[in-house]
Amino acid sequence: MHRMTQSRIFTRFSSLRAFAACAALFALPAAAQMPMANADYDASGYVTPAGMNHPSMYQGGVVPAGMAFSPGMQGNGPTAFPGGVTPVGFMSGGQCDGNCGSCDPGFGSCGGISRGGLIGSCRNGDGLLGRGSCFEAFCDYWSIDPRYLGSNLHGLGSNLGPYGEICGLRWYDLSAEAVFLGHTQGVGNMAVTSDGSELPPNVVLTLGEANDGDELAAGVRLSGALICGVGGNVEATYMGGNKWSARAQATSDTNNLYSFITDFGTSPAGALDDVDESSLQSIGVESELHSIELNYRRRSMGPRCRFQGSWLVGLRYLEFDNEMQYSTFNSPARFFNSSDRVTNHMFGAQAGGDVWWNIHSGIRLGMGLKGAWVQNEINRSLTIDSNSIANTVINDTRRGGDLMGEFELKFIWQFNHSWKFRSAYYAIAAEDVGFGSIDKTTILSVAGGTAVNPSYVLDDLVIQGISFGTEYNW
Repeated sequence: MHRMTQSRIFTRFSSLRAFAACAALFALPAAAQMPMANADYDASGYVTPAGMNHPSMYQGGVVPAGMAFSPGMQGNGPTAFPGGVTPVGFMSGGQCDGNCGSCDPGFGSCGGISRGGLIGSCRNGDGLLGRGSCFEAFCDYWSIDPRYLGSNLHGLGSNLGPYGEICGLRWYDLSAEAVFLGHTQGVGNMAVTSDGSELPPNVVLTLGEANDGDELAAGVRLSGALICGVGGNVEATYMGGNKWSARAQATSDTNNLYSFITDFGTSPAGALDDVDESSLQSIGVESELHSIELNYRRRSMGPRCRFQGSWLVGLRYLEFDNEMQYSTFNSPARFFNSSDRVTNHMFGAQAGGDVWWNIHSGIRLGMGLKGAWVQNEINRSLTIDSNSIANTVINDTRRGGDLMGEFELKFIWQFNHSWKFRSAYYAIAAEDVGFGSIDKTTILSVAGGTAVNPSYVLDDLVIQGISFGTEYNW
């Protein structure tokens, strides 16, 4: 009997809290419901879903975010708020995620407050309006059902539940990600060193054993955006700082290592013998990436808000450095070293876009594509030094037009108004990229006293990997 009395008192107190909350909403100062004649929608980037009029078409007060659209309901919809700024979650029909409308954290047809995000009205089993409110049904709904994904998350008391609106346009001011990338190697798997001078050679070292791109190297991706008109913004993005390195070597206690430069010790007389009869031969490869973009992006909203999209145009610069080092050693009086450093400077115009699927309020999955035509200026510096060759440096430049593209698969989980978790998969592909190599013809020509410029090793480059980071909104 005592418990029943407590329950009645608690229910009555909860009802009073609900009534007080609703009274506070409709008791807003009259100024808050006055027409916003000076609202600059273009500067704010405001975008309405496809099929809905621009807010400048409405003349009247501001409709509270998440208010259900019920023209025939007294105290709600256009009847109570004639015209005015329509919220992004205004059209609740067809967008309900199981929590009473498209606008999770607002007043929906259930009348709940602060539904989404870190506040979580269902946290600790009690909403801000108390037990007995219509949220209780969702808080107690524990089965796994996609329609009630948000409610299940809050019902579990998660402080990391998604926050946001289905119709909230995707915006960010700053983003920062840790990026882990690998890349393809463009010089193949040529045999470099043999044990002994017999043919066919007993290969003990190949180029493929020093593939630096096999490992994921850490870098960063930083991006900032400024609103520029309706649905538009200017974005600046840097991705890079990734550095790769790999080394492989072969040794012989009997100085029995021979190089491909002399056809493994079988070349005619007069060839460079500094690279043969070695106790150690090694290959080292190093690479580095930098990418800068400046784009104008225009965003749009699909009907029912489940899908959003954007297109962009802009400029892109990508720098890819690759260096190959080859060394042989017999004694301090007999050695050979070469280093071929190739730097690709790719710059040009690009265009592209992305599509976002609003899986649930505050949870989004996106896919983006970019394509660019770039002018690739390849700067090469080849250094050769051995016991019979004085230190020699050969510099050369090659220019050509190439194509480059990027694919992105992105995931967003919004914590609150300002912060989001972001993860993505990136793949960048470019054709005719220069790689460092061991140019046999040039090395022999330098040894013979007449240097010949090295040929370029050009191949397709694919850089791919994953990222984890955050986005911030002012």
